[in-house]
Amino acid sequence: MKKINTSTQSFLIILLALCISVAFSFLPNNLSVFGYQLKYIDMLGDVKAPADQPAPVSMNTNSTIKASVMNPELFAKIINYLIGSEKANSYTPAGGSFLYGDLNQLNNFFDALKSAKSKGARIAYYGDSAIEGDYITADFRENLQSKFGGSTVGHLGIVSQDINFRTTTKHSFSPDNTWEVGSLYGGNFKNYPVGVSGEVAIPKGNAWVRYEVIKYERSLKEFTAIRIFYTNAKASAIKVYFNDSSSPKSINLTAGSGVKELVIKSDSPAKSVKVEFPDKDQAYLFGISLEGETGVYVDNFPLRGNTGVDIEKIPDNVLKDYAKYFDYKLIVLEFGLNISGQKDYVWYEREMTKIITRFKSIFPKASILLVSAPDKAVKQGTKFVTDPALAALIQAQKNIADKNNVALFNLFDAMGGLNSMEKWVNANPPLASRDYSHVNASGAKKVADLITQSLMDEFNKRK
Repeated sequence: MKKINTSTQSFLIILLALCISVAFSFLPNNLSVFGYQLKYIDMLGDVKAPADQPAPVSMNTNSTIKASVMNPELFAKIINYLIGSEKANSYTPAGGSFLYGDLNQLNNFFDALKSAKSKGARIAYYGDSAIEGDYITADFRENLQSKFGGSTVGHLGIVSQDINFRTTTKHSFSPDNTWEVGSLYGGNFKNYPVGVSGEVAIPKGNAWVRYEVIKYERSLKEFTAIRIFYTNAKASAIKVYFNDSSSPKSINLTAGSGVKELVIKSDSPAKSVKVEFPDKDQAYLFGISLEGETGVYVDNFPLRGNTGVDIEKIPDNVLKDYAKYFDYKLIVLEFGLNISGQKDYVWYEREMTKIITRFKSIFPKASILLVSAPDKAVKQGTKFVTDPALAALIQAQKNIADKNNVALFNLFDAMGGLNSMEKWVNANPPLASRDYSHVNASGAKKVADLITQSLMDEFNKRK
């Protein structure tokens, strides 16, 4: 038998691996094959000619908002270097303000804020994973409630996927086999109607859900009542325990179609509530709202992994019924990263236009604010730089605002513009995680402060 030369064989394997690695250096970044994202390797990063770099952008870490200093021509030049796309030239930063579009459309919201302490002002805040766990919305809520009154967190899901890291409420529920669920983010295989949050939960017998406020901020110390939203109920009763009382309130559900509201008041300020649903298929439950004093409420509606277009799947009749209970004064739509990388966004602009048109029709007194995608970094050689796909995406979001006469908050510019995500990751303390896509708790507060300050600047102009 012929003897194999293992030394030669090892050398050939190493040489082949080296050649493949070098070949990968010439592939474009962000390349995907059959939906699988290839990891970028640049073996020649230290010998390639460096790209033109922008002037450093200092990140403003105090509460004062300053104009973006990005040079639009330089931005396009760098993006074109990275992806060779003329489409990048279409993006220009917001300029002297991070709010863009029809700012007069915010007047309904501003008018509601003026009387919020006596009449209330409710906000629906939809977003992707960036707002899971009440990130961003918790600090946005606190900012507004400290100025215009209000308390507690508002609308909560029955069975949610972010309970382990939710920052404002300790949320627990009975085992999975006691619930059947459907949602816009996790699948709804039986096509159950979903509520305003894009979720529905159906008890399968001996089911329960419990909420407890966390002493996180001034406004989250207690609540005085809960509001349960449901449909398709059987003539049956539920049990409600405030503050883990041994004497529950037994409350009957109202049978029938259409979204029903059940208001249950606590005999004293409450820090926790547990609701038991003893019967199988007792109702389609959409959510429970913790309520307190009159003021500002911010309902957190996170749709993990979503582009925003699935909001269209919330039935019209459900939204119209909710409009009787929640007279929203502002609807925020914060999406983007889950759609980034498309070759063109014409279809996305069309679908988001449908959603905005629906909201305008069903909630005619609500102002609408889009929040653009944040900066997101990808590795280019040995450095992390702005994902070149963001230019076209943010331009598409500006187009959506223009076509629908609504406002846009340019989060990309507010963060510091080009290559700002790397600065947020390396800040002391860090403001973003090392996936270079998501802000952390400190960064979420920073984002909330930036949005709040921009809105308050416009509000003060109209006093």
